[in-house]
Amino acid sequence: MASSSVANESNTPKWGRVVLSGGTDWPKLGRKSDRVSPGEHPDLTYPHLLRSLRTVKVVSIHTSSHSDHAVAIDIHGFAHLWGRASNSALGLPTTAAIWEDGPLKIRPIDLGAEQGVKFVHAATGRSHTLLVSSDGNVWTAGSNSSGQCGHDPCPEVSPFKLVEGDWLKTNDSVIQASAGNTFSLVLTASGKVYAFGSGEKGQLGNGRTGEHIITSGRAVFDTENIPLLVKGLTDRKIVQIASGLQHSLVLDSEGYVLVFGCAGYCRLGLGDQKDVLIPKLVPAFSGEREAQRAAAVFGGPTASAVIDRGGMFWLAGKWKISGDGSAGQPWTTFRYVHDISAMECSNAGLGGVTLWAVGMNDGKPMTVAWGQNAVNGELGQGDDKPKSATKPTPIETLAELDIFRVAPGAHTVYFLAAPNDGLSDLPAHPEVQTPPAHCLVCNAEKGADDSPLECEKCEGLYHLSCLNPPLSEIPLGEWFCDRCLSHASPDYLPAPSVFQEAHGAGGEPAKRGRGRPRKYADHTSHMMYMSEGAGTPMNSGGPMELGTPIAGEKRDRSPDYDDDDAGSDYDEWESGGTNKRPKMDPPLQPPLRIRIDSSRPISSKRSAHTISTFLSEYQSREGDATVVVQMQRLVKALEEEKESKEWYLLQFMALFAPSETIFHHLDASVPPVSEYSSRSCGTKRIFNLSYKLWTSYKAIDCHFKENI
Repeated sequence: MASSSVANESNTPKWGRVVLSGGTDWPKLGRKSDRVSPGEHPDLTYPHLLRSLRTVKVVSIHTSSHSDHAVAIDIHGFAHLWGRASNSALGLPTTAAIWEDGPLKIRPIDLGAEQGVKFVHAATGRSHTLLVSSDGNVWTAGSNSSGQCGHDPCPEVSPFKLVEGDWLKTNDSVIQASAGNTFSLVLTASGKVYAFGSGEKGQLGNGRTGEHIITSGRAVFDTENIPLLVKGLTDRKIVQIASGLQHSLVLDSEGYVLVFGCAGYCRLGLGDQKDVLIPKLVPAFSGEREAQRAAAVFGGPTASAVIDRGGMFWLAGKWKISGDGSAGQPWTTFRYVHDISAMECSNAGLGGVTLWAVGMNDGKPMTVAWGQNAVNGELGQGDDKPKSATKPTPIETLAELDIFRVAPGAHTVYFLAAPNDGLSDLPAHPEVQTPPAHCLVCNAEKGADDSPLECEKCEGLYHLSCLNPPLSEIPLGEWFCDRCLSHASPDYLPAPSVFQEAHGAGGEPAKRGRGRPRKYADHTSHMMYMSEGAGTPMNSGGPMELGTPIAGEKRDRSPDYDDDDAGSDYDEWESGGTNKRPKMDPPLQPPLRIRIDSSRPISSKRSAHTISTFLSEYQSREGDATVVVQMQRLVKALEEEKESKEWYLLQFMALFAPSETIFHHLDASVPPVSEYSSRSCGTKRIFNLSYKLWTSYKAIDCHFKENI
């Protein structure tokens, strides 16, 4: 009935359990409201095991110094995502956060990959995410205003979408990814590096920023959504890439380090603050002695780090508020950190305000960290210790752990630790509110001769004699009950149906709100009630379905709530707040209809007449007075031709999206709004409005004409 784990199996990659410290109130971290009191989402000043992944064998964990979300990849090649999810950073639209007590689990097959494909790497930017699969593909989601997701510039990409690059034409395959604030890099098996996103500081490594003047002397920079081959690396085989906020480092097979991008605070280690547009060799690691070359590179907000082949830790740039290493005294070139010169480093990381190194010291594992203003408890030293450290400090709370990887984020730090006694002694987050007092099988006491055994995930109690088969003695290592072990199985907690529907994976379509027809795979449905409901997913600790409230929003059930209906009780109105409206039954009177005929060109006069006619009918039904006023303004502006006709039509659609309106199209073979938004919009404003309609009201089935 239960199982224990003592060591890693020989036929699987090295794996560990996820440990974290720092902030967990994802929507508020780094903002003025980030001071949270102990409660549902506290700051963890002491290292905690992540309870939701307690039984999951994690082989890698990914975040960045500018991210408040993370991705863990398990031995099955599945990705577990949690953290701040604004701008669809985790692939779900209009979701504020996915809480760590129920991470979003995504399988490659959910994104359209073939059976057997695994995720092998991931990267997180400020508001976007990249997932790399074993078949050499890369999938992206999140903010895409600069094309950092590798798709036509748009406010955001959701759900995860395949990036098409030149590597597909040469049968090359992507093996790694890294991400900055508004750009991304991918590394292929042949050692080539591709970049896409904003080139404002030379982050794309293509030799130019593309700065040019538009109206009123305003300067803008080029954005590249099609992956470009980074220049200056033709004769090198790159084996690792790393990105900071606005710069990147690449490591080649011979141990040479090249840097490019923003050079502010001398973060590139080249001795000056001149931005580098094409990768440039770092002198500190270009000597003839191979032992002094680099073994790994790391990027931070305003600093860079390198571990050389001898295990020495080197730094350049700014990482302190005052003193040596601050803005006034940055390290202009790479220097080794003298305080840990005796330590043989094997892994490191640069977080938002913290720096970490993991390695061996006198034959014993050691984890050291330092950083100022770590107000969320990222250093994990406990409540009775300072939250800042100006010099490398051994973290005593991690001394008994076998840590082999560290991943510092903007306000939270993650570790992978191999199972041992020290790991089992750590507290788990979040706490179990009401742990059971008796055996969950017999619900009785059997005395000291048969004291109950506690599951290390759910904290449930079981007598050895009550297990099936019974145990004669307490097992060594970790022990979990069958129920918790099932949570680590490949089939547990499938991805939200939004992924499966978008990519044609198996499974039943998600249920939708009342009056809302299902979406069919062939997109033949050309009529849709834009009714109340169809909320956006959030984590609730179980399988995530369309229709649950967004994170941080408290919603009560409406009187007509139906447990079999996956539509939400309320809609989210744009991003300025929540307009709670109880879900009502479909109206008895016939719904209003709008006909869009692509065979006839739009004219201002006819558009104004159409909207005026609709408005008259809407007023006769005692429609919302605010909507009426907005519609009257639209008609007036349209008649005066102040904006494009398409813009007003989309304004009109967005305005009535949550009402009982049907948009009826004469042609059924029209593309979904996602395709229209990313491919054929004429102006940025048209695109923003059509995209708002898609994301804010989940009108995934709604279809638009390409030439409205």
